[in-house]
Amino acid sequence: MCCQNISHIPELKDFNLGNGICKYFDFQTKGCKIYEQRPLICKVDESFEKIYFKQFSQKEFYQLNAQVCNNMQEKLNLNLSFRVKISN
Repeated sequence: MCCQNISHIPELKDFNLGNGICKYFDFQTKGCKIYEQRPLICKVDESFEKIYFKQFSQKEFYQLNAQVCNNMQEKLNLNLSFRVKISN
């Protein structure tokens, strides 16, 4: 879902096909064509360690990512079983 909703991510503006979908999203496999070389912003753990550790605790960062993921799922009316469980 993230790869199909990148229009509001400045770091990925050059990856946007113009419709919010990443040009490296593989529609057939639903995966990333450049997974091993994907940008830092696409690597949650590494982006926290290198960028966001100054702004958030690791727990806060993961909770925010989970919240965004769940919001996208809700907008697409995906089954509740796919929701990321967020613990406090």
